[in-house]
Amino acid sequence: MRFILLTIFLIFLTSCQSEKPVPDLPQDSPAEVIQPQPQKPAISDDNRYPPAPNLPDPPDTLKIAVISDINGSYGSLYYLPSVKAAVQNIIQNHYDFVVSPGDLVAGQKHGLNYDMLWKTFHYEIGDVFFDNNLEFIFAPGNHDASAYPGYEIERMAFARAFENRHPRAPLIEGSHFPFYYGVIIRDVRVIALDITRPIHDSDPQLDWLENVLNAPIRPRATIVLGHLPLSPVNLSQFWEVASSQRLLRLLQHSPNTIYISGHHHIYFPGHIGELRTIAAPALGAGARSLLGAPPVTGFVQITIPPQAPPKVTALVAPDFTRMIDIKTLPAHLVLADREDTGMAEYIMEMMDNSVNTNNL
Repeated sequence: MRFILLTIFLIFLTSCQSEKPVPDLPQDSPAEVIQPQPQKPAISDDNRYPPAPNLPDPPDTLKIAVISDINGSYGSLYYLPSVKAAVQNIIQNHYDFVVSPGDLVAGQKHGLNYDMLWKTFHYEIGDVFFDNNLEFIFAPGNHDASAYPGYEIERMAFARAFENRHPRAPLIEGSHFPFYYGVIIRDVRVIALDITRPIHDSDPQLDWLENVLNAPIRPRATIVLGHLPLSPVNLSQFWEVASSQRLLRLLQHSPNTIYISGHHHIYFPGHIGELRTIAAPALGAGARSLLGAPPVTGFVQITIPPQAPPKVTALVAPDFTRMIDIKTLPAHLVLADREDTGMAEYIMEMMDNSVNTNNL
């Protein structure tokens, strides 16, 4: 009996010694973009999201990616899989450059480690684009550099985060990078504005903007980035808009111009007269619903053919192979007794119909 027990013990001991120790798993390092595991799209059977068209191949057609509101909850030092997957998708599909109307980090709360927030952003997002030769042009968001009183330290951290990280493209004269500035990339003029709160018509950046728009150049297109939209897209944020009639007039009189906003976390492509507008969906946390539709996480692609108007498509997470069907969107978002004349014709109706907006 003792011999049998001894034999069992020796076999068990030998088995234990032959097992290899389990190595420590590496932590999710902010120095690299982690490829997320494939996920089954929850929206695959929803007819609101048909398959997205293939990106055009001709080199003379520009492909621009728009990522917005990529931040997580206050103080988050990580990015959701949707953000990381979008970065990889943009790189793999060879976009010409990337723009953002802001909310790159999860700030706007006192006592956060702002420098670490920006260090994480650079490792996870900014440096990844840079290393893959993708120019990334952004406007400040309210979670990046809020202009409301009490967030001066965050605005200083925002400026410090980009002291040695200027765009490769030369800045347009008079630029105040990283708050408001402009560049020209592939014959497209890209302008970022500091609109983290409603602005006044007397704001100095509008003087600068007017000079830039009146310069004797004729770019292929002008893209203007501002965190707040020109008109509400999300009813719960009705008053959180740019609120400047002067800004609206300047943009309306600028040919081939698109104004891109974030903040409301809802996708809606529209126009006010000749001015095209794009309200970008949230790519990070906080996707919101438009008129009862499911909340959508994603990013926007803009293609600009050489002799045709830009085409705008919203690609839906998690794999960005499907898009939002604009036929499922309303013709306009602002209620008014006026005839519908097309998709989003009156997205700016309240500001474009002699309505007093001084308090917006």
